[in-house]
Formats: sequence, structure tokens, C-alpha cells
Amino acid sequence: MKHTFKLLVSLLIFNFFFSSHTVEAQILRKLKRKIENKIEDRIERKADKEIDDVLNKKKKDSKEVRKKEENTNGDTKKKDSDAKNEINSEEKSLEVWRNYKFIPGEKVIFYDDLKSEEVGEFPSRWGLIKGGAEIATFNGEKVILGISTRSTPSRIMPLFKNVDYLSDEFTIEYDIYIDEFTKEKFNNWGHYDVYLNSKNLKITNTSRHNDIDFNLRYGEITGFASSRDFSIETFKFESNLWYHVAMSYYKGKFKLYINEKRIANLPNFSIRPDIFIIEMSSYSSLGDKLRMAIKNIRIAHGGGQMYKRIMADGKYVTNGILFDSGKATIKPQSMGVINKIASLMDENPEWKFQIIGHTDNEGSSEKNLLLSQERSKSVQNTLITLGVKAERLSTLGKGETEPLNTNSSPEEKSNNRRVEFIKL
Repeated sequence: MKHTFKLLVSLLIFNFFFSSHTVEAQILRKLKRKIENKIEDRIERKADKEIDDVLNKKKKDSKEVRKKEENTNGDTKKKDSDAKNEINSEEKSLEVWRNYKFIPGEKVIFYDDLKSEEVGEFPSRWGLIKGGAEIATFNGEKVILGISTRSTPSRIMPLFKNVDYLSDEFTIEYDIYIDEFTKEKFNNWGHYDVYLNSKNLKITNTSRHNDIDFNLRYGEITGFASSRDFSIETFKFESNLWYHVAMSYYKGKFKLYINEKRIANLPNFSIRPDIFIIEMSSYSSLGDKLRMAIKNIRIAHGGGQMYKRIMADGKYVTNGILFDSGKATIKPQSMGVINKIASLMDENPEWKFQIIGHTDNEGSSEKNLLLSQERSKSVQNTLITLGVKAERLSTLGKGETEPLNTNSSPEEKSNNRRVEFIKL
């Protein structure tokens, strides 16, 4: 009995310890599962956060890409729009000059783009007759600025070794800036004159004895030939603008153009001019400083014989088709030559031309070759807009590979920048 009691007590103690161990084990297992669940939750939350971060980054990157694309597309559209506006502006400008008939001479004897001049100094390629002039910068370009008072106008002329440099066939072109020409004659005074004199006529400080003299005063332009009036059409000048002036003399025939309009035609003038003089005067008693300036002065021999040259030589070579610097954009004053070519092709429907572009040696030979190709193409496209069929025209660019000279002066460079029309 006693032994049984001890055995029973032993069993109870064993069950107690066994039960306690089991409970503890259960608690440990629960704790383990709880810890494992928390770890899994943390891992899942971390994974979810990482996934969210990745997705958010992708969304952000996508937005930035879209924004960048929108900006790029906007810039592209703006550039396309600007290019289109530039083309439209160029086309409108060329359209205005559609009836322009001025043909520049083929051989340039004087060309002054003022690039090598020093600002504040007298222009080195000009002679001073009266008053003063200096090189100035105007809107980023170098110009010749007249310095004058009411009693002392600025009168200058190109420097040449020979006095009679114009010959019996010549053209003169330049750009002039018109600032403020007022009609208040008693308070403000400003004008510019151009004189074409023969070598036998003494160059004086007065403007009363000139073979050909045309002038602009108070917004009105008038002209004289050997002290006699000649007809000048009305031309409306506006202030603060550049104007292109072009004149031609061909064996007694004198013509004058302002921009695209011919305003004077002197059909029979017996005296041959030899000297070119330009006068710029500005004065204001009210203290306002008036400004007149010139740039891009070009004198050439020849002009007006395109048909004869084509028939005799089988080609026509011109440096009168001008382009923006480093570009294939045709300047409006080039339309005289292009209009004449279009007219001759209309009169001679069997004619075909190869248009060949040439450049001077400024810049790399590779760029000049490409530029000459683009310029010949621009001339072709302009002729097509004037009604010439595309199949009658072909183009070629030769860059600087066939110079006519050594490119050692502004005149030589100007003669090398030419376009050839080769009759096929």
C-alpha cells in the first residue's frame, strides 16, 4: 500500500513535470510562430514598400520622361514653327521683289563689308572730301556713320589709284539707314546726296555742279542731271529702316532703284561719269541727333548683257545673287538676276541650265562644298516658284575648288562667290 502510494505520488509528480514541460513547449511554439509571423509581416511590408518605391519611381520617371518629351516636342514644334515662319517671311520678301529688274555688274572692282575696320576710326578704304565719318557698330554690324554739322556735311568717296574707275558700264549698290527725316525744315535738317561726276569736273565742296546728283531731303527725293531736273517717281521713305540703293549706267542710260522699285530712268545721258561720291548730313537745332549710315558698298563693271553673254559664251556667270552669310537664304536684291533668268527661259522654252554654286575660301572646304550645293538648290527652287519647270534645271556645288583668283582681297572674295548658269 505504501509502495503503491509512493508509485502514485511519483506518477503525479511526473505528470506534473511532463505537463509543465508540454505547456512550456506549447508556449515556446506559439512564441516562435508569433515571432515568425511578425518577421514575415515585416518582410512583406518591406517588400511592399520596395515595390511601391519602384512603382513610384517608375511613375515619377515616366512623368519626367513625358514632361521632357512634351518640352522636346514643344521645342521641336517651336523650332519647326520658327523655321516655317522664316521660310514664309523669305517667300513674302522675294515675292515683293518679283518685278525687280536691276542686274549687277559681273566684275566687282570695289567691295567694302567693313569687317576689317576698327570702330571709331575713319573708314580706311575711303577718301574724305569734307566733314567727317567713322566706323560704328549698329545693331551688331559695322557701318560708316556720317559726322556732320549743318554747315559741314560728310562727303566721302572710294579710294582708287585711277580717277576714272567707273567705265562706260557699271553698277553701284549700297544699303543706307534712314533715321529721322522730318518735314520741319526750320528746326531739323538732314539729307543724303549721291554725286556721279566725270573726271573733267572739279570735285568741289558744293553740290551745284555735278553731272548726276540725286538727294533725299525731308522725306522727298529729287534728282538733277547737269543742273537739269530728271524724272524721279514718288517713293515713300519711313524712318528707322535700312534701304537698298542700286544704280546702273550703261552707255548713256542711267537707272536708279530704291529697294525693289525703279524710281529714275535717264535714257540718254551724253557724259560718262567716272567718280562716285556720297554725302550724309544730319543736324537738329532741337538737340536730337539724327543718324545716317551706309554699309555693303559694291561697285562692279558690266551689267545688262545677260542674253548676249549666254548666246556668246554658253553660260552666264554672276556674283549678283547674294546670300545670308554662311547660309543658303537668298537676299531679296538678288531677284533682279533671277527674274531675268526666268524671263529668258520663258522666252526660250528649249533652254536648260545647270546651276553651279561657288564660294570663297573662308571656312572649311567641306562646309563650303555643302554650302555651294545648298545655294545652287535655293536658286533652282526660286526659279521653279517663278514658273520654270524643274526638269529644265539641274544643280551642282563646287565650293572653293575653282577660284578665279587668290582670295586675297574683299573684291577677289566677292568675285569668287558666284553662281554659274551653264546652258545645256
